[in-house]
Amino acid sequence: MTEPSWSVLVTDGLAAPGVERLRQAGVTITDDRSALGRIEAWIVRSRTRVDAAAIGAAAPRLRVVGRAGVGVDNIDLEAARRASVVVVNAPEAATTAVAELTIGLMLALARHLPAADAALRRGAWTKAEMTGVELEGKTLGLVGIGRIGRAVARRAAAFGMTILAYDPYLSPETIRAAGAEPRAFETLLAEADFVSLHLPLDEQTRHAFGAQALAAMKPGARLVCAARGGVVDEAALLAALESGRLAGAALDVFEVEPPGEAPIVRHPRVVVTPHLGAETVEAQARVAADIADEVLHALRGEPLRWRVV
Repeated sequence: MTEPSWSVLVTDGLAAPGVERLRQAGVTITDDRSALGRIEAWIVRSRTRVDAAAIGAAAPRLRVVGRAGVGVDNIDLEAARRASVVVVNAPEAATTAVAELTIGLMLALARHLPAADAALRRGAWTKAEMTGVELEGKTLGLVGIGRIGRAVARRAAAFGMTILAYDPYLSPETIRAAGAEPRAFETLLAEADFVSLHLPLDEQTRHAFGAQALAAMKPGARLVCAARGGVVDEAALLAALESGRLAGAALDVFEVEPPGEAPIVRHPRVVVTPHLGAETVEAQARVAADIADEVLHALRGEPLRWRVV
């Protein structure tokens, strides 16, 4: 039986495997946002904000919004619910990429790799100033131990780190099965040499790492965040670094993206990357295929794997 002729708006780009799946289904693909009101599906990444006004402009024809990735904080879920628009994401595709980046940020932070590289490129031999620390024997505290947190735990264990985790949604038995020892939030902060954040961004987690949490961290600890911008209060982090309380921080995400010349970006003990978590060839191929399949399932009225709303 011939499928209906659906139109899909793709505003942040989509890797070839996803485009091919949509085309094989006979879907018309457009990147023209003026097509709102003439589309059945909308696929976005993190750059596009799907707010109530946009959903209203696309209603009543719009049936599904697909987030090519994990976080859905750029989508007004309540507005989608009111308009009976299904929201789906692709939470598994970028797990390896984000976990590997998290370990890379830890290593870059521990061994001053960006600063050493920059110094050598400008002709300076700063070996004596670049003494770092080893990961082996250190304690890693994971705040959140879902898919990505578990993948980080496995990799960190291979470096000989002790893994602790706090996750209010999981039982101690589940946390231990994931390769970590459960800890209360404040206890984890006090014990960990590195703290890595794996939280979604919502009203409960916004600025979860503010002055109070940062003050509870072990003196000389290092913070890593490749989760969502806004989980860390950047002004409070800057103050903790300036006071000497923390040895450093590594950030892949920011409260405002791009962050421009925000003070946290220029701090000498901060390693920064431009939201590279899912930016691998492999992850982009997986996420494109996953979200295309999920959007097609929604359009066909088939069971969904990753329905958010």
